[in-house]
Amino acid sequence: MRAEQQLTTKEETDKFKDELKKNLLRSKESFGDDMDDVVMVCAEIFNEFLHKEYGGPGTLMVEPFTDMLLALKEKKLRGATVAARTALLWAQNYVDKDWEIWNSQPSQVNTSGPYS
Repeated sequence: MRAEQQLTTKEETDKFKDELKKNLLRSKESFGDDMDDVVMVCAEIFNEFLHKEYGGPGTLMVEPFTDMLLALKEKKLRGATVAARTALLWAQNYVDKDWEIWNSQPSQVNTSGPYS
């Protein structure tokens, strides 16, 4: 994986976490004290998907969001269905657009350091 892609997947995962939490707070009664754990589980799965499977526009799959649902239920965290659906809707609206932005900008990575 290219260094600039690693940076952008981290940025996208951070954005996903922030936006997911913001959206889930609208139904905070569904999550109780599990909110932070729910967001972390979803973000870990989303990050893995970005690193291993996402290849650009048209490659967003449902499986990672199904995996989120199953992982949340397995951990007995509240609001699994709401969280997985919210995560999928966010990704459908932003991931492909963000990928196009990542790839239209020149690399932000500094390659002039002592280890280049």
